[in-house]
Amino acid sequence: MSPDTVRSDPFKSLLQLTASDLDTDERLRKAIDVGREYLGVDNGVLSYTGEGRYEVVETSIESGPYARGGVVDLDGTWCRHVVRAGETLGFADATDGEYRDDPALETTGLRCYVGAAVTVDGETYGTLCFFDAEPRDDPITDTERDFVAVLAEWVGSELERQKHYAELREQNERLDEFAGIVAHDLRNPLSGAIGFTELAQEHVTGQAAEFLDRVRGALGRMESMIAECLMLAKEGTDVGERTRVDLDEVVREAWDTVRTRNATLSVEVAPDAAILADEMRLRRLFENLFRNCVEHGGPDVAVTVTGDDEGFAVADDGPGLPEDVERALTAADAENIKSFGLGLLVVQRVVSGHGWDLAVDSGPDGTRFAVRDVNAAEPVHEALAAD
Repeated sequence: MSPDTVRSDPFKSLLQLTASDLDTDERLRKAIDVGREYLGVDNGVLSYTGEGRYEVVETSIESGPYARGGVVDLDGTWCRHVVRAGETLGFADATDGEYRDDPALETTGLRCYVGAAVTVDGETYGTLCFFDAEPRDDPITDTERDFVAVLAEWVGSELERQKHYAELREQNERLDEFAGIVAHDLRNPLSGAIGFTELAQEHVTGQAAEFLDRVRGALGRMESMIAECLMLAKEGTDVGERTRVDLDEVVREAWDTVRTRNATLSVEVAPDAAILADEMRLRRLFENLFRNCVEHGGPDVAVTVTGDDEGFAVADDGPGLPEDVERALTAADAENIKSFGLGLLVVQRVVSGHGWDLAVDSGPDGTRFAVRDVNAAEPVHEALAAD
């Protein structure tokens, strides 16, 4: 962005900056440059003003108290007016107006100043200001004040985004830690309990054997729930790199891994139909749909899978889903989906992680899960590789 372009259309320059792929620190530095060039002043500073201090977060100044990381007394700055009033302040020459006797004139030596408050999550974070030691020939206009206010609002949005991403990373780290605890600290004693239960079953008969069967069944369900929780920890994230997955093959592989009892599978997919997906997650989606069909449709349920390059559907002839679960799946309402089991929540997470569309149609004659638009958008990594 050339200085002439910025001065003629600063909002266009800001729009170009918004569309750039720079990181947050680079965006902030560029935003300060946009403001300086538009106003025709030498210096720009983004400050944090909490706890009564003035800390320089980003700046165009390379040395001195207003360099990056510098801290000065807020009460000795022009920015104190902005922080206290919450309004944009601007003047071309402090000695020619109401601020001629302001103590900031002596402590800073700055005669030209424009500043606006920066807010993050509804609270004052600090200020974005532009200044010069020498006065400006032209007065600061209302349009220039308004632009600085808009620029400060944009900076606040960038800081919010950075803050929220940091919080999300922290949450993901805690989730990974929890998943590790589940995988190790819960699975190990559970495996021991299952092993000793199976040993005990070999030495008892009658009612004791029946009780142990129930214990073994409960332990198995706990094992499945732990596995499903670990799946959710991964399936809830966005899918990155994808490969073309043979639909017929992944369906049959998933069916073979599920305890289907007397259920039957019919696969009616187009020849050579392929889905652009994370193969492991796609297989888990089918596994959980098949498990749901068998568990809630009965041991003799008939399952049919249809599909082509645009999407696929899994249908059964069971009694259908409760209406609230059908609505929850369509609306991606996680709390209500969980009430019917974690398996369907895994399905919803895999669909949303891929950016696909899910439709559920259920009634007394069966349930049909339809996933569409599976290849509607080319993954970013493939588009970049093609360029």
